[in-house]
Order: sequence, then structure tokens, then C-alpha cells
Amino acid sequence: MENWTQRILLKTTLLGMLLSSASNFALADATDKPLIEPDIHPQIVDESLIDTENFELGTFVGVISIEDFESSLIYGARLAYHLSEHFFFEGNVGFAEGGETSFEKLGNVQLLSDSERDYNYYNIGLGLNLPGQLFTPGGYTFNTNFYLVGGLGATEFADDNRLTVNFGAGYQVLLNDWLSLHVTVREHVYKIDLLGEEKNSFNTEVTSGLSVFF
Repeated sequence: MENWTQRILLKTTLLGMLLSSASNFALADATDKPLIEPDIHPQIVDESLIDTENFELGTFVGVISIEDFESSLIYGARLAYHLSEHFFFEGNVGFAEGGETSFEKLGNVQLLSDSERDYNYYNIGLGLNLPGQLFTPGGYTFNTNFYLVGGLGATEFADDNRLTVNFGAGYQVLLNDWLSLHVTVREHVYKIDLLGEEKNSFNTEVTSGLSVFF
């Protein structure tokens, strides 16, 4: 009777040990493999696709309102050097032709010759970029810059060279890593006395254009 009892106890002990080992193995396996695995795929960035060029060269075309001399087509070129993501130097040249004043039209007189109506300017200045992004239908995203600009230069008009202050703002869309689209509004201010008393002439320019980085 005693041997039979010992056998039962021994079998019970062995069974308990086996169940305990199996339970520990299952817990260890559950710890190693989470029940829900996150669906995360690392993004591979190709650094060769990131443009590091600082020079920007472009052309523009638009309309300039020459005070007292109507609005005219204007075209020109722009060169910029980017000091950082936010600051840049720029230089611009523009070409237009002034129209007739109301005095000329009503009085049937000519204040300026055809060559004196040539309106040309050049300037240099400093700009401030405020980076952003543009989201378009179809899931496309473009880097953008809203920018402020200002500087000094000269305007050749009415057979005279006039010191000019310019300031304005614009919006740039980077189409890829080397090509961008610009829309700019700029004011050109200089002194003029063609119609009598000397005054400040305000000439508003609205242009758009393309530029490339190199």
C-alpha cells in the first residue's frame, strides 16, 4: 500500500514539473513575439537627390505701372545667392517702355521722345525666405517660400538716371530640386519732376518667372 501511494505522489510531482516547464516555455515564446506587430517600414533617403546649390538664375515677365506714364509690359532677369535657408542676396534688371501722359493726350503735345520713354532699371537687395509647403490634388507636395525683398538701385527714364528704392514680396514654388516658379509684387520709388514740382514716383510691378539653381 505504501509503495502504491509513493508511486502516485511521484507521478503527480513529475506531471506538475512538466506542466510548469511547458507553461514557462509558452510565456517566453509569447514575450519574444508580440501579439500585434507594428506595420512600420523605414524610409530610405537618397542624399544625392538633395540639391545644395546656392546660386539661382531666372527670367521674369509682367506688367509695371509707371506713374503718369501708363502701364507697360516689363521683362528682365534675376540672379540670387542664398546665404542660408532664410536669407539671400539678389540682383535684378528690367526693361519696359513708358506710355503717354494724360497731358500729352489731351494737349496733343509730346513731353518725351521715343528713346526717352525707355524705362530700364537695375538693383541689388536682400531677401528673407519663410519656407512652407504646398499640397495639391493627387497627393503632390511642393516646397515653397514666401519671401520679402528690398534694396537700392537706379532707374533710367526720361533721359535721366534716378536713385531708386525698391521693396516687395513674392511666392516661390520649388517644382523640383533645380527649378522654381516665382510670382513677385515690387514697388519702385524715385524722385521725378517732369510735370512740374519734384515728387516721389511710385511704380508698381507684378511679374512671374522661372529660375534654375546651379
